[in-house]
Amino acid sequence: MNELVMLHSAIALLCLLLGLHFLLSPQGRPWPLRLAGATYLLYGGQSLLFVLALQQIQLFPAQAMLRPVGAMLLAPLFWCFFQVLQRSDAGLRRRDLWHLIPAVLTLYLLLRGSAFLDYLDLFLLLSYAGYLLAVGVTVSRDPARLASLGDAAPVARRYLQLQGALLGTNLLVEAMLYLELQQGGTVAASSLLLPAAALFLLLHLLTLLFALQRSPLLEWLYQRSQQQPQMQRQEAPSLSARAPVDTVVPLPDEALAPIPDETLAPLPDGSVAADEKLLVVYQRWLELLEQQQLYQLEFGITLAQAARKLQVPARQLSQAVNQCYGASFSVLLNDKRICKAKQLLLQNPPLAVTDVMYHAGFATKSNFHKEFVRVTGKTPGAYRASAAMPPD
Repeated sequence: MNELVMLHSAIALLCLLLGLHFLLSPQGRPWPLRLAGATYLLYGGQSLLFVLALQQIQLFPAQAMLRPVGAMLLAPLFWCFFQVLQRSDAGLRRRDLWHLIPAVLTLYLLLRGSAFLDYLDLFLLLSYAGYLLAVGVTVSRDPARLASLGDAAPVARRYLQLQGALLGTNLLVEAMLYLELQQGGTVAASSLLLPAAALFLLLHLLTLLFALQRSPLLEWLYQRSQQQPQMQRQEAPSLSARAPVDTVVPLPDEALAPIPDETLAPLPDGSVAADEKLLVVYQRWLELLEQQQLYQLEFGITLAQAARKLQVPARQLSQAVNQCYGASFSVLLNDKRICKAKQLLLQNPPLAVTDVMYHAGFATKSNFHKEFVRVTGKTPGAYRASAAMPPD
């Protein structure tokens, strides 16, 4: 019993820290991080209430009602998180409130002392299984559901799998515990609770470490929440007017060194010094992009990660790319990938289009085809075929 209390106390602390970390992170589009934070706060609250129940501590009369109501919220929160990731504005809709009905109905039954409470554990299992199945089937049948995340879609899918595994573990433990109770066992005497608590603690500890280190597993989440339209001082050039993506002006070694602090001081927009500073940042980024082939990384590279590599503010790098290239940071990366893909398609005809996609740095077929058509006006297969045709 003491070991179980200690494990769940640690889980409660870790989850509360994770929840606050997500909720207090700077954000431009708050709902993805808000839902992640709310989920971990709920996990923490559930563990804390379980500790109080084990210790037979009652702080207020309705305390016993909170755990079943909170349990009914976990699966709907997971579903709502999945939903906002698919939306271009990453926001909630009024129809999402319908998913609160199981929790509200549970509270109603508890207040009324209804006979249906005998089936509450079964309702909880059906809720977990239903939402897990809905997310799994949706993603497997239509991988493009997360296409709005661009190149972050694969790692976002892995994060969803982690959250699904957490909810699935809850489902498994609850199901086995339900069977034990049906056979006359008790919660206190269950042999499942200790190993399950140890597993939950490990999963939450790993997530906290990922969050503190801004691991790629979570970095996409911060970037997704920070995306917001940028104010342009002038109209962006058309695609045909952009600087060629392969143009990299050779720079001396000292240009690749960290920019001195005094150089990073804000300068009046439109000044010659400001334009020259942005050009230096842009050229340094192109140099680094080519030298380390950063656009071919498995999970891509975010604006924040690129800025850290250059040791400049992320806003300054974004402004430099927008002004010098005439498009956003992500468009530049995709243009570099398309250039690589075109090269591979022409120079290596036996190479399958899917292999070209991965070698060029794309993670999903839908994004690869969309970007390839945007740049060339043709699909990858048509582009290779047209290049192989003899001239008239």
